[in-house]
Amino acid sequence: MRIVFAGRDNSFNRKFFTEISEDHEVLYCLFLEPGRKNAKDKCKRIGKRLRKYGLLKVIDELAFHLFDRLFLRKPEITFKNSQPEYFNTKVELPFPSYTVENIHDAGWINFIKQSSPDIIFSLCCSVIFKPDLTSIPKYGTFILHEGLTPEYKGLHTTLWALLKKDYKSVGYTLFKANNDIDGGEILVQETYTRKYGEDYRTWSWISHNALIEGLDNIKRSLKNLEKNGNFEPIEKGSRESGVYTWMTLTKFLYLLYFNNKKLRNDFIISE
Repeated sequence: MRIVFAGRDNSFNRKFFTEISEDHEVLYCLFLEPGRKNAKDKCKRIGKRLRKYGLLKVIDELAFHLFDRLFLRKPEITFKNSQPEYFNTKVELPFPSYTVENIHDAGWINFIKQSSPDIIFSLCCSVIFKPDLTSIPKYGTFILHEGLTPEYKGLHTTLWALLKKDYKSVGYTLFKANNDIDGGEILVQETYTRKYGEDYRTWSWISHNALIEGLDNIKRSLKNLEKNGNFEPIEKGSRESGVYTWMTLTKFLYLLYFNNKKLRNDFIISE
């Protein structure tokens, strides 16, 4: 299988992509959203949301992000130290990589076309892929999503599921991209089955660990796709579809304190 990887340049993606490359021919990796952490890019994203959603909602969203960093993620350093190869070490990739400002630029589209990949495999990016990109690979473009679809499409899906006590929907989904946001045919998905014990009490950690524990199954699914040249999508049937956006502080506090007393002790940890 000839793979092109696409996603943000972080330790987790580098390690995850390297693991998958053990079984396939990786042409290269495209690192997207290179300016995501700089102040100019952040202000641009905030301005876009202000125009779309209004001042009060955006303030509520930013308040949650601040609360998340100051309190919810506090114990995560200890947890991440137990998986340094995924979180604390910048893995040297065994294949070429490129930094891409706009993956839909004509130059990059032509570059990918000339490479003739079998699939594009995307993880951890907020870029909405357009048909001019997703239609290039032989088997299609596949996106690894934190959460189960169709129930939890969009953003912060693990956190939304936990706060709603919908534990069966905490996990991951690998689906084939189409014109619907997170709505494509499902190649593989799994519920996160580890008990929510003392070492797994941050929603972000659970999101990442679900992917790590699902890695072998994801690799098997890609091998089967290569072997068969196609796949039988997982049936969605009458499953309810839901799309979620950024968590807000008011919604978080409501769900945590008035709807879920058990998780209150899980999220708010005193060291």
